[in-house]
Amino acid sequence: ISSQRLVADLLPLVKNLLIPSGYKIVVVGHSLGAGCATIVSLLLRASIPSLRADSDKKLKVWAFASPPVLDLDSSRGCSSFVTTVVNNCDVVPRFNIGPFVVTVRLLRAMHKRLKERNLGMTDLLLKDWLKKSHNDLEEEECDDEKDEMLMSMEEYVLAINDAISRSDDHDPDHLYVPGKVLVLYDLWEKEQVFEEGRKESTKDYATILKEWVKHLKEEDTLRSIDEVHAKNVPMAEEAILSDGTCKALRLIEFDGRLIDDHLASSYRSSIANILSSVENTTVA
Repeated sequence: ISSQRLVADLLPLVKNLLIPSGYKIVVVGHSLGAGCATIVSLLLRASIPSLRADSDKKLKVWAFASPPVLDLDSSRGCSSFVTTVVNNCDVVPRFNIGPFVVTVRLLRAMHKRLKERNLGMTDLLLKDWLKKSHNDLEEEECDDEKDEMLMSMEEYVLAINDAISRSDDHDPDHLYVPGKVLVLYDLWEKEQVFEEGRKESTKDYATILKEWVKHLKEEDTLRSIDEVHAKNVPMAEEAILSDGTCKALRLIEFDGRLIDDHLASSYRSSIANILSSVENTTVA
């Protein structure tokens, strides 16, 4: 409703002045505003034929932390003019029935493993097994079976893939974040990350981020890296270019940064950190 009201107010200005004058329309939003930005762009395209004919040059949407607002076909259909940026574990882009279903399936797989060991969830939490990394276990002498990981990393990945594969991507109840999706992430085990069928080079996502940065007019909009480190703001280190079906967005990550990663300041910090890393690599 808010998007419809906004378009009703802006349409005469955009249609009769901005488009004929040769201006490019850039719509930006964060969180709920990002979802509204996408809907506004779709309503503008529906009302202005010239935007449909050449939308990638005349209309651009930057959706930061957008909630899932479109079905699969619509989400992919707007990839020419919508770019969604997702910061690490941000819960909002995953806030839909699809990721909840996948997460429940994963928890059921873990519960099954607990039953096989005659354990309950309380035992798991008390032992703090989910917080142990493989490196921690290698450093400890674990003669007791109770000190083993509940699942190996390979088993965990297989459980996630199985949970996702049982979902129907075209289920009308499942919504996706719109357009091209740039997922910013932290390096966990410092291993190279592959997104099957969708891997893009560092240059590609760096170009996308720089395209956004050039729209910023205030010099202090993006924090300097030194300021970010001084304030200990969480930052992502790498990025992959995908779409709303990216596996990283198909389940809820139980991480302490679910909310922190959603903040606009965290997005600015992650983008600044990645761009700084890319520039340093290019110079080297």
